[in-house]
Amino acid sequence: MPVLRHYRMQAAEGRDAELKAALLTLAGQVAPLDGCEGVELMIDVQDPHLCMFVEHWASIDHHKAAGAALGKQAFAPVMALLAGPPEGCYLEQVAIRG
Repeated sequence: MPVLRHYRMQAAEGRDAELKAALLTLAGQVAPLDGCEGVELMIDVQDPHLCMFVEHWASIDHHKAAGAALGKQAFAPVMALLAGPPEGCYLEQVAIRG
């Protein structure tokens, strides 16, 4: 079943632009991995320190395998720019049509 992996991250003070650049680099590494169906980066309009990073996966197993394949070194540049640990969760997309 397709899932979204959602991360909420807060940039350390004065590190907004660096975090955005690091997340764009990470997105470029994640996007070609097996089972990845897309990556989105969103910045809060009212609080540019707050980022949402959303990965679209064919399954949770694909996400876990991709994380193992990338290794912790791929995430180190992002982690160094955060005010605290990221919050993450898996989401199931529910389509609502109006």
